[in-house]
Amino acid sequence: MRILIAEDDVANRRLLEATLQRMGYEVVTTQNGEEAWQVLQGDDAPSLVILDWMMPYMDGIEVCRRVRALPKPRLIYIIMLTAKGQREDIVTGLSAGADDYITKPFDREELQARLQVGERMLELQKTLAEQEKQLAVTRAVLLERERFDAAIAAMDDGILVTDGDWRITSANRAACRLLNLPMEAWMGMSLEDALAPFTLSEPLSEMPLAHGSTIAFEIGRLNTQPPLYLDAHLTCLFDPPNTLSSTVLTLRDITAERHAQRLQANFFMLVSHKLRTPLTIVGGFLDLVHRLPAERFLQERESLLDICLSELRRLEETVEKLLNFKALSTQQFEAASQHTDVAAAVAAASEQIHSRYPSKTIAVTTAIAPDATHVDTRADHCQILLEQLLDNAAKFGDKDPVRVAVEVERSDPSRLRFSVRDNGPGIPHEYYDRVFEGFVQIEEHVTGQVPGLGIGLFTARQIVRAYGGDISLQSRLGEGTTVTFTLPAAASAEESVL
Repeated sequence: MRILIAEDDVANRRLLEATLQRMGYEVVTTQNGEEAWQVLQGDDAPSLVILDWMMPYMDGIEVCRRVRALPKPRLIYIIMLTAKGQREDIVTGLSAGADDYITKPFDREELQARLQVGERMLELQKTLAEQEKQLAVTRAVLLERERFDAAIAAMDDGILVTDGDWRITSANRAACRLLNLPMEAWMGMSLEDALAPFTLSEPLSEMPLAHGSTIAFEIGRLNTQPPLYLDAHLTCLFDPPNTLSSTVLTLRDITAERHAQRLQANFFMLVSHKLRTPLTIVGGFLDLVHRLPAERFLQERESLLDICLSELRRLEETVEKLLNFKALSTQQFEAASQHTDVAAAVAAASEQIHSRYPSKTIAVTTAIAPDATHVDTRADHCQILLEQLLDNAAKFGDKDPVRVAVEVERSDPSRLRFSVRDNGPGIPHEYYDRVFEGFVQIEEHVTGQVPGLGIGLFTARQIVRAYGGDISLQSRLGEGTTVTFTLPAAASAEESVL
């Protein structure tokens, strides 16, 4: 290690130089503080320094002060060597920036021990500086990674990363949704297993893998109605020599694009069918009534009139839903404050559903927490919202009885969380977001056989959003669906007084 000596006395300087060289140090000597200061400003300045206190031009104290005042701190360990040995002298030297203090005449073994302490301190400081630098780099990388991960997580396109063994190391929310990956168990899953439920336009084993190459292919789920189509791009990264290190798979749902034109035409077909069918039935039965003999009409009038009234109610419900859809689609829809009883709203919605589907057995249960009995919404808005969700459960229910559980609890001091759970057929995972859009029905081709218009969940979302809430669903095919949403909580009587 290099060491700097600043000593104006020739004899002392030579003695120090010889002593330090025998200890194995590379010695740089200067005759005064000015020379020492010039050397210490250089990029290759020694890290160990022995300074005499009393020197011409610039004393050791001033050299210490200047070194410690450098704009770019240096790892320099300074030992002050002087005949001054009083307590106040030691304090002055250490306060000026010296790290240690030796009085003249020096003891060789003591000097060597103090220099070894200096070396250890310099090594520790160097290690600490490197660790701090690495920590700063790591923090910057983590911050950028957090920002990147947040952006990736919010993307609509799926992104999935594997290691060199084709095992998943990262997947954003969209990728988990599109491939229906288990939320907490996909880490380490093989890509082959993740894609096993789907049909690939080109098998993974036959793809021409090359460094930096991107392979485009399609992923489809063709054995369900409706099918799912994903546009996929696989990018491969290799380490020398030609060893696969990782892959990046991007996924984009192109099902909607494939069916965009068909859906546009299907909308008019759907509405036309939903309006024309009851009119056709009523018209046909009225024509039949017109041609029936009076005696026969009197015998069958109750049955005929019941059918006509039923179809007219069906037509009325369809028109009402379309009008509600139109009203809730405009910017004029606004939330309004009102102290609404949750239990009463559930009961009113349940009564409507039972009257609407008299041939079905529908069991609606409620569990309302004591601190979640009232919402701060208009009563009709709350009832319409609940009615839409209960209607979906009853309309699509494939079990007897149709079971619907409504649970309400306080999610935070200002909001209530509603959960409406049914035992119906469930919803495919790729529809979790799309079903909240208008006129979306879960069938590949519009047949008119799927009940409703596909606007119930859209209506529910519009109401929830108007009151500053959020709505989402979870579902398992064959087991049922749970729709969760939040609404503002109404203040209690005690809170209102306060």
